[in-house]
Amino acid sequence: MRAIDKYLQKLTPSIIQKKPHPSTELIVTIPAFNESETIKSLESLLACSTDNFNVEILVGVNYSELASENEKFFNQTSFSILEHFASAHSQLSIDIIPVFLPDQPIKKAGVGWARKLLMDEAFRRFLSLGKEDGIITGFDADTLCDVNYLNAIYSFFNLETQAKACSIRFEHEMEGEKYPLEYYKAVVLYELHLRYYIEGLKYTGTPFAFQTVGSSFAVKAKYYAQVNGMTPHKAGEDFYFLQKMMDLGGFYQLNTTCLHPSSRISNRVGFGTGPSVSQISEEGVKWTFNWKTFVMIQQFFGTVPDFYKGISPSGVQFPIEFVNYLLSINADNVVAKMRIQHKSEQAFKKAFMQWFNGFQILKVLNLMKQTQGYEDVNVVESVQKIGIEEAFNNPVEALKKLREKDSRVPYYTV
Repeated sequence: MRAIDKYLQKLTPSIIQKKPHPSTELIVTIPAFNESETIKSLESLLACSTDNFNVEILVGVNYSELASENEKFFNQTSFSILEHFASAHSQLSIDIIPVFLPDQPIKKAGVGWARKLLMDEAFRRFLSLGKEDGIITGFDADTLCDVNYLNAIYSFFNLETQAKACSIRFEHEMEGEKYPLEYYKAVVLYELHLRYYIEGLKYTGTPFAFQTVGSSFAVKAKYYAQVNGMTPHKAGEDFYFLQKMMDLGGFYQLNTTCLHPSSRISNRVGFGTGPSVSQISEEGVKWTFNWKTFVMIQQFFGTVPDFYKGISPSGVQFPIEFVNYLLSINADNVVAKMRIQHKSEQAFKKAFMQWFNGFQILKVLNLMKQTQGYEDVNVVESVQKIGIEEAFNNPVEALKKLREKDSRVPYYTV
């Protein structure tokens, strides 16, 4: 049975009765809970041009069955406003469809579940049109986009036909009058951390060196089904979902357009931009992974040819904490089976790198920060490790340099 047919049996219930336009090629999904910026995000999308294709924007206003009366009232009012806005502003080529998702089960309710409901619906709508290659994007209700956002994504997938999914370039607001100055300072440090983290991943040689931000990704419908859809975690759903997409291969970084997430604080989820900005603005510093850990992982990957020749991972000279981790995940047995299954060193290495994926690397990074000499370090000083000398005195200039570096190539895969 095809992955698409299998996933059809697991789909969440349909939440939209209106049939999609036959020319729909791209569906934007936006979860919204207690959001006051949704109209601005929609206006940003409506300002985009679309060349000979139609777009749907699904906005899911949601709250849990245990929401307070104030939360219910706010979200019910928001939905009513969205309905009026959609009626007045939907265009021939861009159709806004507000979806009301009240009283979600407390065990499921959250941004991950809301994303899943919307993305499942987008998948269903594309299949009803016979478009397995339809494009589904993640977006947030407090995010703005460049005017070429829709065209850039559509053009990319039509040009790179082997692409299955992509992460999309983003840049947080670094200045303005909307928020206090300390918020903007904090988001600069947070984005520095995100970009430093990806530079560290690239250094290790992993094929999973891509950003995983919920408002900045796109995926083809048939591959969405292949990984069993959005992972409905209450937080970090974007990371887990995009790691699954990277495991498939055909994953890209798209830089020809840009998203602009909000710099506000938020504590609705346990981690991510909002909580990080809140914590950094209070502490005045952002701690990040020690570069020595990336170096260790890079050296570990450098020994993969030795594993193919018979050396056991746990027998290599690394800090005992890392060796104990390898033992805990049965690395020796896994590698022994890989030797049997893969007859060439190249095939063995590919399988090994897919096994020791982004999940494993993040676990190691978090593990080693408890080890003497590998403790977290100040991100302002850390980015100097990747050649951004301005960081020590000027985080804003360091971030600009990293943004410029990342945007030089229209798109790439690892």
